[in-house]
Amino acid sequence: MSKSKGLGDSIAKLTEAVGIKPCVGCKKRKNILNKLFPFKQVNALNRSQIKLMAIVESLSDMELITIYNDAFNTAIEIENFTENVRNAVINDLKTLYDNVK
Repeated sequence: MSKSKGLGDSIAKLTEAVGIKPCVGCKKRKNILNKLFPFKQVNALNRSQIKLMAIVESLSDMELITIYNDAFNTAIEIENFTENVRNAVINDLKTLYDNVK
């Protein structure tokens, strides 16, 4: 069984497991739900990114955005990078780093 890309895939797997056959509408809803509620697809940090994690809080916004976008397959842009987003990015990267150690 393949890995779910988002909520739509998970619901489709559940309904198939209980015997509900997917219809055309089900497939459309699955695709819409996957786009609206995607799951994070996490990539491993490379060596240089792991070294930067020691000083993650002092990295520039662009450095944080680059590492985060690489690690989590996202497309955060500098225009949307508020202080709250910065803090969330740092927390996510720290969690990812803690799982690597």
